[in-house]
Amino acid sequence: MHHQLNVIVMEQKVLDVMMSSFSEEAVSLLSNKFQEEESKARQAVIQAIPLVVNCLLTRGQREDGAETIWQLAHEAAAAGLPHEVQALSSTNWISRGTAIMESLLAEAYGMTLQRMAAATGVRTAAAEGILGGAVALTLGALGAYASQHQLQAPGLLAWLQWQEADIMHALPGFIRKPQAEPYLEKAMPGSALASTGVAPGSWTSVGGGMAYTPPAQAPQDLPRGSMRWQWGGIVLLAVGLGYFLGHDRLSALTNGNALTTASTASLMGGGEESRPAAPVATANTGVAAGHYDLESDTYIYDTGQPTILQLADGTVQKVGLNSTENRLYTFLADPGMQVDSVNRTKGWINCDRVYFDPGQATLTGDSQQQLRNIASILKTFPTAKVKFGGYTDSTGNALNNYKLSEERAKTAMLALGAMGVDINRVEAKGYGGKFFLTSNNSPEGRALNRRISVRVLKK
Repeated sequence: MHHQLNVIVMEQKVLDVMMSSFSEEAVSLLSNKFQEEESKARQAVIQAIPLVVNCLLTRGQREDGAETIWQLAHEAAAAGLPHEVQALSSTNWISRGTAIMESLLAEAYGMTLQRMAAATGVRTAAAEGILGGAVALTLGALGAYASQHQLQAPGLLAWLQWQEADIMHALPGFIRKPQAEPYLEKAMPGSALASTGVAPGSWTSVGGGMAYTPPAQAPQDLPRGSMRWQWGGIVLLAVGLGYFLGHDRLSALTNGNALTTASTASLMGGGEESRPAAPVATANTGVAAGHYDLESDTYIYDTGQPTILQLADGTVQKVGLNSTENRLYTFLADPGMQVDSVNRTKGWINCDRVYFDPGQATLTGDSQQQLRNIASILKTFPTAKVKFGGYTDSTGNALNNYKLSEERAKTAMLALGAMGVDINRVEAKGYGGKFFLTSNNSPEGRALNRRISVRVLKK
């Protein structure tokens, strides 16, 4: 009889149990609290639940993780969650849930909020609050289920692990685990694998790579009563960056209202040494990887291993790991990377595929694609402000070089304005032959020094 009970417990669908615990009252409370339309708040909740469950499962599989998740679930259930919805307002569980999720996602937290907001139509601040509420309600539902079926920490973790594949499958499109690099080959035009089921879309040349724009998708329309699971969206590929839900750096909240470093460290463990290295936007020093092209008299940058960026406007950019786009996106998305307001020579990122006609401020045709990519990134981060810097080599008249560099920087700025970026968010300045990267004594050096760079002024 005991064995039969265990089988029944294990076979109950985790996500069904979680979703059935989320009442319309809970959705309404979150909607009112964060001043969002109820339909949008519902979509945000639906997107959040499998993400939360998967993060908790990932943490549970680490050292002491099962006990950690069980303890948090027990505390949430003791507060009356998920059934006593008003506990979200009368306790600090939303803020605790927010802190827990921020710790679980680590450096991917800000990026995840941006994508969740873009996918559901809520404001980023509201997405953060709704996600925190979803953590609290999910933990309460897990605690209630564990209590009902007398599951201790190992049993609760085993239940989650039993259905790990279903949980992964239910993840929203903006957060799903990356697939292997061969998936990229399937979608490439002209590939022998082009007809293997990849969603139709269009590939566009991006200088040293390609940019993929998927077809527009209809918004999810889920029944209010059942809130059935229907998932669409694009699989987020981050080739070379790794899956970002496996970090050790966590800081959950336990034992009531104590929001201290000591309590979080003692419960969740982890440390900064587990944080993976990311491309960093640094000052322009040294010679970038690449080669000089004699025919075009330009420096062709090596942008590194292919990486996929999925943006809020629906586009998916295939660029290099060391590309301008990836470095700019990483800087804006990572809360740990801040603008240096003191040393303004830091933070400049060279545009590796923006070129001009010789001696002119006219962009070449190939340059438009990278500027379009930058415009899409800025639309994903609507509060960001940037500055274009124009530079020349040291040949010719210094005053003329300064004027040319100024005109080129303004051309890049105006191009972004024509692409839908508020022109008040973009500045431009020419520096002529100042701040050269390398010696001007060779054609290669002069080609490197002729450039457009971009710097984030405000995130």
